Amino acid sequence: MRKMFILFSAVAILGVFNSSAAFAQYCEGAVYGLSGRYNPRTGSGFLAVRAGPKRAASQVGELFNGDTVEVFDRRGNWYKVASTTDARNEGWVSARYLHNDCRY
Repeated sequence: MRKMFILFSAVAILGVFNSSAAFAQYCEGAVYGLSGRYNPRTGSGFLAVRAGPKRAASQVGELFNGDTVEVFDRRGNWYKVASTTDARNEGWVSARYLHNDCRY
């Protein structure tokens, strides 16, 4: 009887881990709403990719209107993303300029 209980417990635990993987989904977004004039001095014409989810975090890259990204996480008004075309462009962006199909 004890062996059967251990077996059922192990199956239940594995089921929990496997079911969480079923909820994971690929989430893609696209940059929109930016100015058509690129000016890095004033910050217009691009979406800054930052090292952390805050405006004061250092800029690590740039995205432009129409660029697509994979979305991994959200913290407040920030999304953690990675460019689908440039692997070096990974970090946090303002949610204001990103259309996506994510549920978070």
